[in-house]
Amino acid sequence: MRQGPGVLTLHAYPLSNPGKRAINEDAYLCHIHPEIPGWLDGLFVVADGIGGRQTGQIASSVAARTVRDTVLGTNRFYSQKAVRELLLEAFARADSAVHEASLHESTLVGMGTTLTIGAVAQRRLFVASLGDSRAYLLRRGLLEQISQDHSWAAAGEKAGLSEEWVGRHVLTRALGTKPHVEVDLFGPLPLEAGDRLILCSDGLTTPLSDAEIQEIADRYPPQRASEALIQAANERGGPDNVSALVVKVKGPGQGRAGGAGQEASEGILDRVDRALGLVPGRLRLTPALIAAALLAALILVGLGFALGLLVLGH
Repeated sequence: MRQGPGVLTLHAYPLSNPGKRAINEDAYLCHIHPEIPGWLDGLFVVADGIGGRQTGQIASSVAARTVRDTVLGTNRFYSQKAVRELLLEAFARADSAVHEASLHESTLVGMGTTLTIGAVAQRRLFVASLGDSRAYLLRRGLLEQISQDHSWAAAGEKAGLSEEWVGRHVLTRALGTKPHVEVDLFGPLPLEAGDRLILCSDGLTTPLSDAEIQEIADRYPPQRASEALIQAANERGGPDNVSALVVKVKGPGQGRAGGAGQEASEGILDRVDRALGLVPGRLRLTPALIAAALLAALILVGLGFALGLLVLGH
């Protein structure tokens, strides 16, 4: 992604965890393309399978693989119009592939999947989604949901229902459950250095609030952010499979060296946290902590002075 005399680069890390489930029915795709003008810079996918009995695992895997083959298997020039058309084509092919697979084997009847795609081209973000796997954009510390949930929960929220009610997690739209689906398409959204794209399944957004996701994703580099998000979801009980894919947009002067430096400094903080018996990454320089440190320093200086006097006295 080129911006003036400098270059915007993408750094990403995907992670998935089964939570308390025996099988992980989530699937993801993370592909960053070399910086070639007119080509796609990055392709990111999260899919959350439905149907049970391992059929959801098959549906999400088929969908992610079909998106990969469709988008990365083309040599077309990635104009803004071309990217939008390509994402819709990828959705149509993925829907057809999952639906056809469900018709050829009785054990696969009723399988489906959510599907959320993030594509970056020419310093712009494009998002296509279906179901309740989400895409967020984190900019200057503020998190905004780009995608829209297609679920009874989202419909109930619009109707003013409480957060907890039977059937709230039922999807109103899913990939592969019927021959043709309606897809939401967002973008092009201009990207800036420092932006973060977060794709995730509802295994993350159900136990964690947007405010909690914002705090964790804004604090760490991509790998640590994905790990911390999943850890936080599992600490809340991990009732579902959970996937998190965090992408950071870096500008000139924020290349790999800068990322490595950040990783190293985070590692130092972790070692300090462990030594103090704190949760990694949770050490805060609060006024009380600063005052305690200053008091400890003064006590050490005083002890040193007193010992010096004793030595001189002898």
